[in-house]
Amino acid sequence: MKDKKLQNYYDNRFSMMNQQGWKDLLEDLQNMLNRYSNINNIKTMEDFYVAKGQVDILKYIMDLKETTTSVHNSLIAQEKEFDNKQNQVYTNT
Repeated sequence: MKDKKLQNYYDNRFSMMNQQGWKDLLEDLQNMLNRYSNINNIKTMEDFYVAKGQVDILKYIMDLKETTTSVHNSLIAQEKEFDNKQNQVYTNT
């Protein structure tokens, strides 16, 4: 990746997600998700919206590694595609 600041951002994020603490956090979050996903605990619409918000946040964090990997790979592919087009322009002129 040409943007060193952006590459450093992704390197740091991947490094964090490869730590045991991240794996432990995901296990804790999964336990929380299991509790909040139990609709038997929901008595009112307010309880429903609170639980929904909590589930949305938990899923966001739990999916962060997959999302980060996907975006990172997409950025790298776009950069390679741009470089290939630039090389074709220079080769054809």
